[in-house]
Amino acid sequence: MFDLSPYCAHPGLTIQFREEVTSTNTLLRQQAEEGAPEGTVLIAARQTAGRGRRDRSFFSPADTGLYLSVLLRPQLAPQEALYLTTCAAAAGALALEEFGLRPQIKWVNDLFLEGKKVCGILTEGAIDPETMGLRYAILGIGVNLFPPEGGFPPDLPEAGAVFRRGPDPAETRKQLAGRILDHFFRWYPNIQDRPLFEAYRDRSLVLGQPITIHQGGTGRPATALDLAPDFSLRVREADGRETLLSSGEVSIRPL
Repeated sequence: MFDLSPYCAHPGLTIQFREEVTSTNTLLRQQAEEGAPEGTVLIAARQTAGRGRRDRSFFSPADTGLYLSVLLRPQLAPQEALYLTTCAAAAGALALEEFGLRPQIKWVNDLFLEGKKVCGILTEGAIDPETMGLRYAILGIGVNLFPPEGGFPPDLPEAGAVFRRGPDPAETRKQLAGRILDHFFRWYPNIQDRPLFEAYRDRSLVLGQPITIHQGGTGRPATALDLAPDFSLRVREADGRETLLSSGEVSIRPL
């Protein structure tokens, strides 16, 4: 039994655990289409076809990570799905802080620790054609708990792990999963009011930094200035104009 109750006080969650899956997001999406209720959680020790943003693969070897997906049925417009991603990022950061760590959030969906990416978040959803709101959302969270044997692949130069070694992988996975869910569901009932905004902003890795904006297969330099209330990133472009980013990716540009 995969019992999270010592670490998560939120009632009403249905927790499923599997040693190996193709992708927790993919399997939970199938359950969503079959009518599974909000609060259904799927956790795996390994993914054989883990996915990240923009259809990238997510490296998910056995016994080194936490791979978790949550089924949500929020009253949100599709453009507000970003609130779910930012809420998960803030919840993940707070959970890692309980281990004595100091993670930072790289806009919009990655957690970094000591300059390395240790967590990625992928939110996917389905739209109700009648209301044009979200019919459901699948929130996927992948955390690199320990370095894999032989290290991370060369094509993942930013990847890092939360722990070098030491804590029991199974119990650490339970503890971190429980604490992430507990923090997330503390904010979730009022998510349209964005109660997590300050927690997210205070842990930003990019604010005040020179960045490169990656959009449409190209990159351009800018400076990250602040977050707008809807979590758009306000930036100063190279020509001095200030613009808001609501999509795309950024990387920190060395000075």
